[in-house]
Amino acid sequence: MEGKVKFVRRDVWFIENQEYSNDSDIHARRCTATYAVLYNHDEVEIDEDDIRDYYETRYLTAGVISALSESLHNVYIDYYEDEDGDYCLDGCLEDYI
Repeated sequence: MEGKVKFVRRDVWFIENQEYSNDSDIHARRCTATYAVLYNHDEVEIDEDDIRDYYETRYLTAGVISALSESLHNVYIDYYEDEDGDYCLDGCLEDYI
């Protein structure tokens, strides 16, 4: 499939550790995902390790995501649907920037 990127966004959420919920030293696990939102409203997941490698950074800050969004704005990308029904970027990030 192919689509045109409108913008890039990053989601951050926390998952509580249910197995050890009675222990006071247990913290929630932080999860993240970065998506290219297309003009057809599909959301294509971008591998965050590819983003870190391209921008040569350890942390994905708001500035990095903003720069990625500007670089991919109005760019056509190829993507596919995985076995879970999620859309994933076909190829590596460097193919599109």
